[in-house]
Amino acid sequence: MNLARNYEGNKVPKFTRLFYPWSTLFRDMCYTLVGTFLLQYTYTSGVLSSNLATYQTQMHIITIAMMVCLIWDGLNDPIMGFLVEKFHFKLGKFRPWILIGAIGNALAVILLFTVRFEGTDGWGYVAAMIVFYVLWDTFFTMNDIGYWSMLPSLTNDPKERAKLTTNVSIAASIGTVLMNVICFIGPSSFGIGAADAYKIIAIGAAILFLLSQAAVFFFCQERKRDVVQEDVSSKSHFLDLFKVVWRNKQLLYVVVGLALYYFASFILTGIGQNYFYMVFGYASGGYVAVAVSAFYILGTVLAQVFYPMLAKHFKKQTLLTATFGIITLGYIAFFFLAFPLFGDHPLAYSTPLPSDASGAADGTNLLSFLFGGALWLAYIPAIFFFAASGLYYLVILVMFQDAIDYNEWKYGERKESICFAWRPLDVKLASGLNIGLRNLVFLATGTMSFINVISNMEGLKNGSAFGADAKGEYTVDGVTNTFNGFLEQARNEIAPKQLVLFGVIVIVVIVLAYTASYLSLHFGFKVDEKMEEKIVKELEERHALHEKEVKIETVEEIEKSEMIS
Repeated sequence: MNLARNYEGNKVPKFTRLFYPWSTLFRDMCYTLVGTFLLQYTYTSGVLSSNLATYQTQMHIITIAMMVCLIWDGLNDPIMGFLVEKFHFKLGKFRPWILIGAIGNALAVILLFTVRFEGTDGWGYVAAMIVFYVLWDTFFTMNDIGYWSMLPSLTNDPKERAKLTTNVSIAASIGTVLMNVICFIGPSSFGIGAADAYKIIAIGAAILFLLSQAAVFFFCQERKRDVVQEDVSSKSHFLDLFKVVWRNKQLLYVVVGLALYYFASFILTGIGQNYFYMVFGYASGGYVAVAVSAFYILGTVLAQVFYPMLAKHFKKQTLLTATFGIITLGYIAFFFLAFPLFGDHPLAYSTPLPSDASGAADGTNLLSFLFGGALWLAYIPAIFFFAASGLYYLVILVMFQDAIDYNEWKYGERKESICFAWRPLDVKLASGLNIGLRNLVFLATGTMSFINVISNMEGLKNGSAFGADAKGEYTVDGVTNTFNGFLEQARNEIAPKQLVLFGVIVIVVIVLAYTASYLSLHFGFKVDEKMEEKIVKELEERHALHEKEVKIETVEEIEKSEMIS
């Protein structure tokens, strides 16, 4: 097996077409576990203190630490973009970095969800989590920049690029939803406690992630690089990440639009799970979250499957405007249906499933619960805004690659790794803002105490405090009740107006973020289909000329050498 082999032209080899896009399924599963559920695990699995005051202090410290990590992200992404762009291995420009990052990332993920330091009242875990999170962030960025930088380098053909981008996006969506489903129902359904459930999930996700990235390294090929761009890459500088986006305004508008998209799209999955707990209970709420995720994957995958066909008939800006309108109307409709504006319960509501003392729900009538009553009404706007979001995201990814082509065409420098370093920085910036928003929502709506009760009860179940008696009951601060009893008591203390405020904050922030993203992309990005066709044609002519010049120089050097000898 020749690991250093590459290919020429715009036709991507079949193994690369297969393994490259679909390997991101497990990448995004692993990223979702950390990016979306690490804080859920931290707050609700009993790894923090069972004392409310200490628990809240630890939460604030973790939140501040995660926000401070944004500073490291600001350095980490340009560092990794610079390293990938400047230093190439004999085995390729991108694949070695993809594999190295995957090895370190898999180890960091396992450590994040298995090391607890019991007996330190949660402080040992807080310290370890911050350290392991920085390690995870470093190695994932290395893998992520290598992976995404490889995408625009594989082909300049618009049709081939659209197919690859679509498959990457579909695989990423499936991976994200699969991890959402596993984490929504796993911790409350495995019967082993949330901490142990997350441990099993983390080990499995880390192994699959590593294997998928090894497949990219061993079975995928990189496209032969333009000789001039190789020389440009070797002269890259650390600050090029900021120089390129400041100079290339097309890239700047895409970077801003993408960051706002990520921020908006992460909110419902990041905070929504807790809302469903509050409305339907711990176990039933997890099932509702899974149902919503199922419609997420259905809408997203269907939309992305049809993207290549839609791209043939509609311009990028047309698709962007249409999907933005659907997203906005969908979230507004969801607000009126899924939040209790007109009574004690939302319009889209079904009576929660009965739960036993341990909090596990009776799944006998699960389908009746999920699709009976009026709960199904909430799924209608959800499938529309999820589908529209999938198309919106694909348009941004294509714009991103067009902006890289534009950079080479206008400024003579391609620098995929430097340019695509902005994508993980956008993701982590959005994740950091979501962390702040999550705590703001809990504090503003007065629902922080409910999250604390979940954490305390999971701590008791995990044996980190006092275990249950023979009747399955726990005694906390002199009060005796079952696991489910404590949770239901805390849930019943949440008033409908608190849930409405929860919805107002979440939906308004989502709509405003999407609006800002759309404005940046619609009024800022000017590389349309006609201009991109011109750019691709001229770049191919330049590359062919560069190859010809290199061959002439090589022949002249050989002839000169023969004359001397």
